[in-house]
Amino acid sequence: MARVNTGSISAALDTLHGARRLPPREAVERLRSFSETISPPGHEGKSPTDARVALDALIASLEKDGSATDDVWQGAIEKMTSLANDPE
Repeated sequence: MARVNTGSISAALDTLHGARRLPPREAVERLRSFSETISPPGHEGKSPTDARVALDALIASLEKDGSATDDVWQGAIEKMTSLANDPE
């Protein structure tokens, strides 16, 4: 399974929690950089991909709608937390 830097995961979690208070455009900018550091889509069954898919869904919602539901935010946070607990 792909390894992900645990420091990056912690930073991403901090950003996820903080980004909820940011304007959508700024939140997208901050979240996108973390999404791009996680293994790319196409590595099926890998937990890093699950986290990336969740972050990308959050980013897409922020870009398209200017907001995201609590469920979308929570999904991204849960996937990133799961990745932090099992980074391999």
